Amino acid sequence: MRLLHLYYFKVLAENEHLLNTAKMIHISPPALSTTISKLEGELQVNLFDRVGRNIRLNENGKILYTHVCNIFSELDEIKRELSKTTSEQQDIVNIAVSAPSLWNEVIGSFIKVHPHITVKHSILRVQQLQNPESLNVYDLIITDIGDIKDKIWEHEFIIEDPPTLLVYEDHPFASKRSISLAEARDEPFIALSKGYSSREFFENSCKQAGFIPKIVAEADYALRAQLVENRYGIAFSSVLGARAIKKSGIKMIRVKYPPNPRIQTVFWKAGASLSHASAQLRDYLADFYKNN
Repeated sequence: MRLLHLYYFKVLAENEHLLNTAKMIHISPPALSTTISKLEGELQVNLFDRVGRNIRLNENGKILYTHVCNIFSELDEIKRELSKTTSEQQDIVNIAVSAPSLWNEVIGSFIKVHPHITVKHSILRVQQLQNPESLNVYDLIITDIGDIKDKIWEHEFIIEDPPTLLVYEDHPFASKRSISLAEARDEPFIALSKGYSSREFFENSCKQAGFIPKIVAEADYALRAQLVENRYGIAFSSVLGARAIKKSGIKMIRVKYPPNPRIQTVFWKAGASLSHASAQLRDYLADFYKNN
């Protein structure tokens, strides 16, 4: 029984469509059909019920599908364990974040204190945060507590991160210490590009406040700050996001509840033993903000 044939079966079982599955795995429909027939012959059972041009996974197929999923899950675990062993030997930490500018200071500080540890840093978009297979390659992930709902991840809170507005220094709001988000309903907003977790936080917060924001530009973190400083509009951020901006011409104003603060959190795979380097970075994250 070949692993490749089991993979073909798994994809077909999930799609129940011969032509679409063949396109996905880049083989011809007849070749896929032949592979499944050989697998059925080897097992001496039918795996699909064929109704006209349609196929449906039958009870035999469901039993095989459960075992095949376990097989591929175990293979992923083998890869992860071997990768972790290599990382442990080389003092490598693979860390991913959803808001890159927020963590530059703390990660830079960690690297300075632990120069022998290599930190591999990646940025995740919402689609990746919702895809378990995309997350499995990382030792640690930093994002809002609500971004990863899969219970296979353990977590530790790093810091509560309240919402803020970013305005240019002579904006009418600049003299305020705090503001309700609804007061900014008519303002032009510079938003982060779609796909960032922080962009969803912005949209959901405006919805809570009862308005749809007037977005005049979409940008990454650096360009957003530049556009605000140049008086093109204002931006919605958080305390950590505001503190990461090194521009004197931008003022941070705290936003009153609602919305809720973001709960910045570090995640790691449940049941997995973290390498010493990964555990050091995880603990450093929490201690850094307790001491600052």
